[in-house]
Amino acid sequence: MWLVFESGGLVMWPLLLCSLLCFYCAIERIIFWRNLKWYNNNIKENIIDNYLNSASSFIHFLNKDNNYPLFSILIKALKFDNCSDESFHLALSSALQSEMPSLKKHTNIFSTIITISPLLGLLGTVLGLIDSFSFINLGQAGVNNIKVTGGISEALVSTAAGLIVAIISLMFSNYFKIECQRELPIIQEFLVQFEIARTEKNKRI
Repeated sequence: MWLVFESGGLVMWPLLLCSLLCFYCAIERIIFWRNLKWYNNNIKENIIDNYLNSASSFIHFLNKDNNYPLFSILIKALKFDNCSDESFHLALSSALQSEMPSLKKHTNIFSTIITISPLLGLLGTVLGLIDSFSFINLGQAGVNNIKVTGGISEALVSTAAGLIVAIISLMFSNYFKIECQRELPIIQEFLVQFEIARTEKNKRI
C-alpha cells in the first residue's frame, strides 16, 4: 500500500490530507444525525407535554442538551414567550434560520474536497508525464524504460487517487444533504405544533 502511495508523487500528500479531513467530517456528521434521530424517537414527543405541564422547568429541560436542534431553537425563541403570537412566530423562524448552519455543517468542506481532489489528481498526471518525457531524448536510441514508466505510473496513481477521494466525498456530501432535507420538514412541522400548543395554553390562562 505504501509503495502505491509513494508512486503517486507529491500530490498524494495533499490528497491524503483531503481524505482524512473528509472522513473526520463524515464521522462527525454520522454521529450528529444518529443522535438527532435518537432524540426524535425518544424525546421529541415529550417536548410539548413538558412545556404545557411546567413552563418554568421547561427551560431547564431544554438546557440538558442544547446541541439538539429543536432544543436550541426553542431556547432562543422562548426568550419571546411573553410576546404576541406573531412575534413568537418570527422568533421561531429566526431561531430556525440560525440553526441551519449546524444542520448543514461541513457542506463547504465537502464541496471544496470534491472540487480540489480531481484537480490535484490532474496536477499529479501532468507532473508524472513531465517526469516521463524528461527521460526521453529524441534522436537517441537508448531510453530509460524504468524511469519513463515510473512517471506514467505516478500520473495514473495520482489521477485515480484524486477521483477516489472526490467520489467518496461526493457520496458523503449527498447523503448528508438528503438527511438535512428529510429532517428540515420534520422540524418545521414540530414548530407549528409547538406554536399551536402555546396559543392554546395562553388562551386557557
